[in-house]
Amino acid sequence: MNRTTLIRLAKLESSTFTWDGIVHVIPAHDGDEFQEKRTILLAEHGARPGDIFVRIHGSAQADPFTTGKTMTDLLAHVAMNGRRVHDHGRIDR
Repeated sequence: MNRTTLIRLAKLESSTFTWDGIVHVIPAHDGDEFQEKRTILLAEHGARPGDIFVRIHGSAQADPFTTGKTMTDLLAHVAMNGRRVHDHGRIDR
């Protein structure tokens, strides 16, 4: 894994207070767009308020998706396989 990826994972790991929630990734340009997409995940796709929502900079057309893993499982998977997070389970809107 390259150094940039390791640094980003370390920052994400240190900023996460709960490890039990499923990780959801939300591409958004600003806080309003992030909140709107987060609300949709909570209302329509079974996400729970205690889950982990990660905002990434992305296209307005990009849909949020769930990794289907807890933070512990996700970080272990990335460390072992070096795959991108978005290779797994998209949520269709």
